[in-house]
Amino acid sequence: MSAEDRKYPTSELEVLESGAREVVEPNGLRLMLKPVPGDDREHVLDPRVYARAHAKLAATPAAGSAPAGPVDVIAWRSAPNKETHVVRGANVAKKTVVMNFGDKGIPLHIFTPEGHEDGSAALVFIHGGGFMVGNIGQYENCLRDIVERTGCVAIYPEYRLSPETMFPGGVEDCVKTLDWLVDHADELGVDATRIAVAGDSAGGSLSNAVVLEGSHADRIKAVVELYPLVDGGPVPDEWSYDLYEVVDEQRPEALSRVDRIRLANNDLPPMYVNGDADKMLDPLISALFAEDVSAFPRTVIISSEYDYLRYQDELFAKRLQDAGVDVTAIRYRGCDHGFFEMYGVMPQAEDVCRVISEELAKI
Repeated sequence: MSAEDRKYPTSELEVLESGAREVVEPNGLRLMLKPVPGDDREHVLDPRVYARAHAKLAATPAAGSAPAGPVDVIAWRSAPNKETHVVRGANVAKKTVVMNFGDKGIPLHIFTPEGHEDGSAALVFIHGGGFMVGNIGQYENCLRDIVERTGCVAIYPEYRLSPETMFPGGVEDCVKTLDWLVDHADELGVDATRIAVAGDSAGGSLSNAVVLEGSHADRIKAVVELYPLVDGGPVPDEWSYDLYEVVDEQRPEALSRVDRIRLANNDLPPMYVNGDADKMLDPLISALFAEDVSAFPRTVIISSEYDYLRYQDELFAKRLQDAGVDVTAIRYRGCDHGFFEMYGVMPQAEDVCRVISEELAKI
């Protein structure tokens, strides 16, 4: 396994770290804005995002305008992973165990740093994929990076997917993963009172569910959510394409990236809650509707400028802020939903690994 195989210059990482600036949104949310490396203009797509979006529009001219058909889960799961590369963590050890409970067996992928010191923090990373897809191959390089940076142990559960397993099966698997971690803390060499939970998209929803479920409230010290689903309901009246400022020449590409997730959300009620759309508002799916969020640990909410979920993510960050939670909201300008999966291709993904690592260092 080779190292340092990133597809961008390290100067772009420096821009992301040093060029971030904090603003206060009209609703009072304190928001950190990350720049687009190599483009000083306001409201433009990252060139890599633009290239992909433009190519997709050219291949399917109606993309982003026609209603989405029913999702083909088998085809989705069979599709190649997004491009990703090894950057660091080549010497991180990986093993897979099966967590058994009842008649269920859930694979857990465990990453341990070279020269691991007992008593380290632990990270549970919960993958996205609309609750329907996701595999370790898409995230392994990200986890190797974080583990090498921090010296922590990371656990990635292969929770049961829908539609074979409807809600709340995935929530149960993620809570059981924390149970397992606590029970095996000595064997893993971790401090079970120093746990961070992170997840992207649907994995962000599941991360919130683990916190709200409450059985590990005294152990979870930090949560990092990447463009999480926090409102699985219909498109709210306040939502509008006008929320997505973009230079005129890139508007079709930008809105196609927004619509990609807006339309995909139509698949969630039949595929995740057996058609009961009201159940999508359960706080264990849609944390925005939780009665009380004041018990959340320190939380980082990461959004993408051209993501349908950005509006709800930043509303949730403001709700946490108003509840007195130590929350950091970060918006990656020029990005769309799912950029973290392109670690080694998108410098923003590597920057997120740095952000997660900094949170782990605090617990």
